[in-house]
Amino acid sequence: MRLGLKVLRNCVDSGEVKLAGMVVQTVADYKEWLKTSADNLPEEEARECQCLELEYFIMRTAMCWVENRLDVAEHMYTKAEPLRQFLTPEYAERLADVLYEIGKSLSKRNDFTIGIKWFERANDVINGQGLEQLSREGLELRLAILQALVSALLGAGTPDGFEKAKNYVGFLEAEAGNKFVVSLLKLELLQKTPAEVFDSEAYSVVLQYIIRNFASSDSGFKLIMHHIRKLHDKSPGAACAVLDDFIVALGRAANGGWLEKAVVTRMWMITNQRDSVETVNAAQTILGHLAKPLSAEAAVAAQALLWKKLESNYGQGQYDLAESWCQLSLHKVFYNCGAANSSKLERKLLMCALAKNSLDAAASVINKMSQQSWKEPMTAYLAFKVAIRLEDREMAEKCLETVGQAPDHVDYLGACIAESQKAGDIMCAISALKKLQEKYEYAEPNTVHLPALFRCSIRLLNLLAERPAADTSNIVTDLCGEFEAVVLALERQKGDSSARRKLFTVDELEWFSRNAYNLALKNTTVWELRCVVRMLTSCVNIISHFPADAGPRGELSLKTLFSHFVISSALVALARTQDNVERQREDYAAMRKHVAAFDNELPEYLPQLDEQLRDDMLRKHATILAFDFEAAIALKQWEDLGVIVQRAVPCRNITAFQAMADGLLRAQAQGQALYSTMRKIVNEIWVLESFDAVKLAKYTRCLFQATLPLDDGLAMRLLDEACSKARELRESEAAWPEEELEWMATTSFNHAIDCYSAHEIERAKKWATKAINLAHYCHDGTLEEILQSKYLRLSLDGGSA
Repeated sequence: MRLGLKVLRNCVDSGEVKLAGMVVQTVADYKEWLKTSADNLPEEEARECQCLELEYFIMRTAMCWVENRLDVAEHMYTKAEPLRQFLTPEYAERLADVLYEIGKSLSKRNDFTIGIKWFERANDVINGQGLEQLSREGLELRLAILQALVSALLGAGTPDGFEKAKNYVGFLEAEAGNKFVVSLLKLELLQKTPAEVFDSEAYSVVLQYIIRNFASSDSGFKLIMHHIRKLHDKSPGAACAVLDDFIVALGRAANGGWLEKAVVTRMWMITNQRDSVETVNAAQTILGHLAKPLSAEAAVAAQALLWKKLESNYGQGQYDLAESWCQLSLHKVFYNCGAANSSKLERKLLMCALAKNSLDAAASVINKMSQQSWKEPMTAYLAFKVAIRLEDREMAEKCLETVGQAPDHVDYLGACIAESQKAGDIMCAISALKKLQEKYEYAEPNTVHLPALFRCSIRLLNLLAERPAADTSNIVTDLCGEFEAVVLALERQKGDSSARRKLFTVDELEWFSRNAYNLALKNTTVWELRCVVRMLTSCVNIISHFPADAGPRGELSLKTLFSHFVISSALVALARTQDNVERQREDYAAMRKHVAAFDNELPEYLPQLDEQLRDDMLRKHATILAFDFEAAIALKQWEDLGVIVQRAVPCRNITAFQAMADGLLRAQAQGQALYSTMRKIVNEIWVLESFDAVKLAKYTRCLFQATLPLDDGLAMRLLDEACSKARELRESEAAWPEEELEWMATTSFNHAIDCYSAHEIERAKKWATKAINLAHYCHDGTLEEILQSKYLRLSLDGGSA
């Protein structure tokens, strides 16, 4: 019978209902045999038979429960009731365990009313024995039955059930003291009290007792955390206080995983409370008790919770609270959250300070920022806003440098430009524009309109230059640099066949050329000449990029011609005052290019002008040709001198020829170049109406004087020409000046004597003869007689005269 009941119990426990039915039939036969035999057995054995019969009915009850035939189960239990008086402690424990399992199963299905009945039956069975007679397992079962009964009574949710549960808990506490299970039952009892009378303080006291006696097990940790959450549902403040105590206790434990879970839960709790600085400060305080940072996973989880709260407060304009959440999120225990998260939080802290317009606080945040934060373009942009308002130019430049290195620099640099203009800081706006220009090559198509960048920079630089205390020199240099950058961009566009490079329309070209031209002319007497040259050179280069079908070119040609004229005038002025010979040569060479460009442009434009404008343009042409002549002399380009004179002929400008002649006479020119060029100049002067004999004689004498030491053959030709001119003028009113004739005749005769002394007899005779011939045209004839007398003496005595 014992063996059969044991097999039956195993079948029931494992759910082998069919097999259990077969065993029951066999055990039933044994039960009947025992019942008939019990009267003939000794009292002790007869009692054993009655206990086995009772266990049989209880197992039949369990079988019916497994088969979900509760009515039959109830019947079987009723049949077992009369036999309870015969139970021994061992059989009582076995019977109570079966009844407990039935009740527990019903409670799991939330069938608390029936479950309570079976728990009470189990409680009656186990309590029918003296406590001292129960085994250790029996005592534990008794406690489990009471705990399950209290839970079922509370689960039923009736006032009567609540009172019964309360009495049971009181009974347990009186009997067993403040054991762990009693504390749990007290917590469960407190949970079921109505919300309006919930005693959060009592709940906290019980929890704190459990925490003080924490057994350092996973189950214990989970149980405490479960009840802390339950407390949080009804009293968030009390739950936070209890959890703070638990965190402090866990800080001394070896298991860091428990501590991290508790901290994350604490962060979750605070984010579900009503917002206040005090609650955040309380969380700061408890985090200060932690000895080391949390793991990366825990830190990120906690910060994710805090970030939502932070964003919510920031979005609602509650910047003080948002700032407090930032400070909490940046606590040192979250060090392992990662550089990106820290940067994001530092940036949000900076945004809070900016939103409150607290520049000192913003500057403090910036000074404490990590290097990783500085690498973020968004952080640099926010720091730029602070620097602009604090007028910290060094910090602003640092921020622009960081923003400029970002892949998505376009938007951030655009924002920096807008901030600079909003704050009235033109210098920073210009600096940001330059960064954007530098990064143009790396910008996505259509995100940056390069001509617009140049226009903005030029306008801002122009505004800056007009300020009274502005550093005009540097500003003008930057302004010239912008126009030169335009030219460079145009050159790139010209060589680029892709569609997106065709940025400079005719309107754009007209704007840049017009502004370069007007700025240069407006400031010709104010700016350094070299800046005027740079600006007008840019103007000319921009005009050269106008398409051929851009319409009438009259105005463009006029701008081009006048630009070349002013550039040439400025370059010659710079060259004349230049101490550096190499730089002087560069200026002259550059000037010659502009003169050549003027020459090429003029013929096409000249027919379009009226007489007055044509005369003015020819005067300008003659002037820069004189400059060109001067440059050719300085560069020792002797072969170009005659060409320049020839180009100046249509201008019919005596002043230009005089300037050329003066320059040529002062130069140490080659003999042939000097002679041929001066002859051309003199001939051109001769045919002009305003020329007279005095000037002709002067130029002839000067040319003779310059040529004689270099090439006396050329000088002799000049002497012949002088004789010819003197003969022609003798018959007119404009006679050759007497002193010029005397000087040239005397100089020529002296040169004859030099030749004679050098034993060049024939050459000496030629020079002497020509000198006497020139002296013939002197009015009094005295000089001619003297030279003839000396010539005769020279011939007779071999040169003693």
